[in-house]
Amino acid sequence: MSFQQIEAFYWVVVLGSFAAAADRLYVTQSTISMRIRELEKHLGVELFDRSNRSAQPTATALELMQYARRLLGLNTQLKQKIMSATAFTGQVRLGVAEVVSLTWLPKLIEAISASYPRVRLEIEQMLTEDLMHSLRKGALDLILAPGREPEPGLDTTSLGSVEFSWMASPKLRLGGAKRSAQELAEQPVIGLARQSYHHAMIEDWFRKGHAYCYYQLRCTSMLVAASMAVSGVGCAYLPARCFRKELQAGELELINTTMNSRVGFITAMSTDEIDPLLLRIVDLALEASDFDDKEIKEGAAVKPLPT
Repeated sequence: MSFQQIEAFYWVVVLGSFAAAADRLYVTQSTISMRIRELEKHLGVELFDRSNRSAQPTATALELMQYARRLLGLNTQLKQKIMSATAFTGQVRLGVAEVVSLTWLPKLIEAISASYPRVRLEIEQMLTEDLMHSLRKGALDLILAPGREPEPGLDTTSLGSVEFSWMASPKLRLGGAKRSAQELAEQPVIGLARQSYHHAMIEDWFRKGHAYCYYQLRCTSMLVAASMAVSGVGCAYLPARCFRKELQAGELELINTTMNSRVGFITAMSTDEIDPLLLRIVDLALEASDFDDKEIKEGAAVKPLPT
């Protein structure tokens, strides 16, 4: 019985198919099948019901999973403590929110490349809903996204928080006095995609203020939203730190409203994930993050927000 056989077995059970396990371990499906057959032969038991297309684990397999998880966990601890950084190889599929891309992501990539030169990164930037969906289905290994701890089924770590505010071009003359939802509703709004939490958050604020929000346009990028706001198309709800230059140059100005809030960010990976490299990358992300208050206090006004 080999560690590779136990690893193959574990991922077939977790992901639900031989094909998914093969993708996760970067081997062929026939290799996974061979490892499972060899493990079954060694143990003298059947681990999967092969009467249908899905890899349905037997009662014995579920019992074995308890030991497999311990073995893989010990292997992770050993590598985390002992393994040289230069010995790590392979690929990490990293998903990031746009706010991270606009701030300290380059610093993180530089740190990963310097610490683990033999590791290849695949980076995807998406809305938070898409990041979470991709992580849960196994298409991403680790994400850096808006959220709060804890998340069911996910191992999360706080990266701090970012302040969001309404902004517009000075041409619209919205600075100065505090604006209510009804007053801001008289202006065209530049929002993110309808399925985003950003959209839901804006809608909720206007609805509670007994106002109807008029969208001039929707987009999937805050950079685009900001450029439209600079041109005077409408007002946008954006992270102030990402657009300091525009604010300092007078291309944008802050609108005083009751909606200003801090948005928390986290690292997240599946609780089924047993990979010492990901744990080390989380540590590097904590070092690279320059967001405020990495330990968000309970009760603070921090809301998850797709970016």
